[in-house]
Amino acid sequence: MPPYGRLAALILSGANAESVASFAFELARQAPVGEKIAVLGPAPAPLSMIRGRHRYRFLIKCTKDIHIQSVLGKWLQGRKVPNNIRLQIDIDPYNFM
Repeated sequence: MPPYGRLAALILSGANAESVASFAFELARQAPVGEKIAVLGPAPAPLSMIRGRHRYRFLIKCTKDIHIQSVLGKWLQGRKVPNNIRLQIDIDPYNFM
């Protein structure tokens, strides 16, 4: 955990719960693997619905020597996020809601 490691949150949200879950599990199949990196999720976010939008979340944990932004960039490169889904990335998040 920060400051001794790095943490990133990927939050997917959309009006249709099935399409958000489907895209989240599609991303999970392509998730990065390694000895120094762990991808947790996808799982419904603690507040799984906000303002009519269903939310799924990934947590990515890695050691401090890994540049987490480049790992996320390679993971998401070439992935087309559907128009009805919003993808948010939070590096070293303060809040887990």
